[in-house]
Amino acid sequence: MENQKPDLEWLFHPRSIAAIGSTRMDESTGRVPHTIFFILALRRLGYQGTLYMVSRTGASEAAGEEKVYPSLMDIPGPVDHVIFCTPAQAVPEILEDCVTKGVRSAAIFSSGFSESDDPEGRDLQEEVLRIARRGNVRIIGPNCMGIYCPESGLNFRVDLPNSPGGAGMISQSGGMAMRAIFHGTEKGVGFSKVVSYGNESDLQSWEILDYLAEDEKTRLILVYIEGTQDGRALARSLKKASQAKPVLVLKGGLSPEGNRAASSHTGSMAGSDPLWQAMLRQAKAHVALDVNELVDTAMTFHYLKRPAGRRIALMCISGGLVVNYTDVAVRHGFEIPELAPETKKNLSEVINGPGTSFSNPIDMSSLFFSDRVYAPMLEALDKDSNTDFTLFIIAMEYVRGLEHQYKVSVQRIVEAFLVIVAKVDKPFVVVVPPSIDEESRLAVERAFLKAGIPTFLSMDGALRALSARIDDPREEAVG
Repeated sequence: MENQKPDLEWLFHPRSIAAIGSTRMDESTGRVPHTIFFILALRRLGYQGTLYMVSRTGASEAAGEEKVYPSLMDIPGPVDHVIFCTPAQAVPEILEDCVTKGVRSAAIFSSGFSESDDPEGRDLQEEVLRIARRGNVRIIGPNCMGIYCPESGLNFRVDLPNSPGGAGMISQSGGMAMRAIFHGTEKGVGFSKVVSYGNESDLQSWEILDYLAEDEKTRLILVYIEGTQDGRALARSLKKASQAKPVLVLKGGLSPEGNRAASSHTGSMAGSDPLWQAMLRQAKAHVALDVNELVDTAMTFHYLKRPAGRRIALMCISGGLVVNYTDVAVRHGFEIPELAPETKKNLSEVINGPGTSFSNPIDMSSLFFSDRVYAPMLEALDKDSNTDFTLFIIAMEYVRGLEHQYKVSVQRIVEAFLVIVAKVDKPFVVVVPPSIDEESRLAVERAFLKAGIPTFLSMDGALRALSARIDDPREEAVG
């Protein structure tokens, strides 16, 4: 049976939200209560609806001048969405009030349900689900962060970015969702909608996936998943979504140890590695090994049009490094072919200093500091018939060592380089490996990213992300 199209637009645009739980400051640690933290996060992102705070303990100094209602039923107006920050045992009774109040959705931040080894936790989750379904309340969680949607101001942390982008994400883990948002922002990838759904008691991963597949604001989809309640429905949704837009998946719990960790994290049975790998392969989803690769691959789709093949014009400024990186590229299934004769001829006229090489790979050596070579070099590579894209590795320890000798700043060189790169047609990517001078390395990385050029921390990461981009049939960047 085909999955039904989910009508979830309303979920991301609630007119009013109530956060329920303690409002008293933890005197031993000075920690702000979660109830207040969620309210502050929503205000910080500019949520324009009505916000309510509910606590049986009443107002406290931590709540400031904010009015605190003793119960949901005491709120005078309607409430669309509720955030639970209460102990697990208190959830069923409050959820009954949600049903009476006509609440449409609830994100249960509280833990202590099916993710625990306690049978009472599993029974409690079943009770919550029965109440929710009887009252038509959609449940996100339990044991989750909830929804992040910059466009409507939905938020679950005060420091998340407020600019929307084209990436959507479903994540069984709140921590993975936050890491992806922060790292994505560093890489220039913003998010349209992110749902941290935890134990998946009611709202299912496949439902959110189906919604994001048809959401016009979402141009690519990231998925972090540990297990699922309905493997067949998820498989159908992954396949359907990947036909509409790029789908990038990080699967947690593939090893026996990871499976055990997943079970204690969200109560999910992660299943066997071969089954998941087969399902993801059939769905034509792109699989990442960790969250950094997940975001790097998203960045590649965001910025880069599809390279025509796996033939690299490889540039570096250190002969030893470029030899090693050539081996790495070949291990990943890429080619470093001989350049076309005409390309070699043109390069020989500009790459002719001590220690340089105009073969492929190309060793620029100290010519990196001579911006006169950039235009003829990149124009020659752009027209080369034997390569599909250019990959430039900037070894910061080498660059910084020569910066004073050539009396020119790395930043000025990069700026001059970017002027020329903007004129080339072939895909162009950069790797800036870790350096002892991390501040300078980050400045170079940010300059390339600002210019819309995919920039990576490692050669391995770049090649895995590029493999996904090449394997995907979509020609244009999605950013």
